[in-house]
Amino acid sequence: MEKNGKNILIGLYYYHPYVSGVSIYAKRLAEGLAAHGHNVTIITTKFEKDLKTEENINNVRVIRKPILFKLGKGVVSPRFLFSIIALSRKFNVINLHLPLAESGIATLFIPSKKIVTTYQCDINLGDAFFSKIIEKISFALMGITLRRSRSIVTLSMDYFLNSKMKSFAYKTKEVPPPIETSLFNRSHDTESFKKNLGLSTENFLIGFVGRIVYEKGIQYLLETIETLSKSIPSFKIIIAGDYENVAGGSIKSELDAYQSVFPGKIIFTGFLSDEDLVRFYSTIDVLVLPSIDPLEAFGMVQIEAMCCGCPVIASDMPGVDTAVRKTHFGHLSKPKDSLDIAKKIINTYHNGVSGRQFKKEDWDTKKTVQRYEEIF
Repeated sequence: MEKNGKNILIGLYYYHPYVSGVSIYAKRLAEGLAAHGHNVTIITTKFEKDLKTEENINNVRVIRKPILFKLGKGVVSPRFLFSIIALSRKFNVINLHLPLAESGIATLFIPSKKIVTTYQCDINLGDAFFSKIIEKISFALMGITLRRSRSIVTLSMDYFLNSKMKSFAYKTKEVPPPIETSLFNRSHDTESFKKNLGLSTENFLIGFVGRIVYEKGIQYLLETIETLSKSIPSFKIIIAGDYENVAGGSIKSELDAYQSVFPGKIIFTGFLSDEDLVRFYSTIDVLVLPSIDPLEAFGMVQIEAMCCGCPVIASDMPGVDTAVRKTHFGHLSKPKDSLDIAKKIINTYHNGVSGRQFKKEDWDTKKTVQRYEEIF
């Protein structure tokens, strides 16, 4: 470890191999910090029984604690809580990634000067009476964490100021999410990818990538097909993302109904490797992120697509709109409005995207790590 390297403990519910915005963010941050000479340990949950209890991944120590049961998208794991408290004594910095209800209890036993919290997003556990009680308790506990934090990091200040925790804005800093921009360059090796999906050069390709869940608003993208058919001669919508191992439940079966109504227009790729994801971004003509989720704080896939030269259409919502507003490399659409999404796609088809102000270096993991080091 370098002379100025720190011992950093990062805590969150789900870590690699689980794939979500939060888990990808934490992995890139942890490995980036490790590459800068810091001693980084992840404390997380063993959300699947066949996962290793402890392992080293790219110079990051990963410790997984067993769970009692899953609760919606979260987990219940007393041993996870106690481990955060026990391990904290050995570390200079405790970086907790919220939502993480247990953190409120844990931070009562950790000196405030050690705590730097990353507030990823709010939570919404549904309208059921019991769920609302759990939600209120979770927010109260997370409020304790933020109150005891020396500093708070947010992906988007716009999102944070519209979140449940906006009262803590006075000690919150915006840090761009970590993107491995060097991995995302426009690929010229797309022919095999197109061939495997049965795509032709005449197709205008509209893409989505992410978890196949209700809150991503995929159904509103698919509802554009009838309108698009009147203006774009030949197009396909390619839905990329895991629809089998999804916390909270996949909606793949509901989306399959659209394939019956619009045969030949929709393709589901399933999970894509990093290499195929680059080919995906390089193949499509526009990426659409039609999120309806007030919990989505950024949407890192937008920057990944832009790195590959692909413009973006994103929902005009706090956090989700940040990438397009800052880069002007795309358009914003009204949430839950299929007609407006279709208009923005048609506009992109006819006119492309003007006013591009996108610089890869502004979004690279190295910049994120540098900002965290300054805060630590």
